[in-house]
Amino acid sequence: MTVSPLELDALAWAIDADGLVAHEAAAAEVAELATEAEISPVLVEVLSDTDLPVPVRERAFGHIVVALSRTITTDSPDWALAN
Repeated sequence: MTVSPLELDALAWAIDADGLVAHEAAAAEVAELATEAEISPVLVEVLSDTDLPVPVRERAFGHIVVALSRTITTDSPDWALAN
C-alpha cells in the first residue's frame, strides 16, 4: 500500500472538516502504513483505539502523518518543482 503526501494532506483536511470518526477507514489505513513503516507503535495504538478521546487520536494522526511524509520518496528531484 502506498500513499502520496498530497493524499495524506487531503485526508488531514477532511478530518479537520468532518472529524476523525467520519474517516475511520482511512485512519485505519494510515495506521497500517505507519506499522509497515515502523513508526511509533504507541502512536499507532492511540490512533487505532476508538475508546480514546477523539482529540487525542487526532493528535496521534498528525504525528503519524508527519512521520510518514518523511518516509515517502518521490521520483522527481526537488528542483523539478520549480519548472
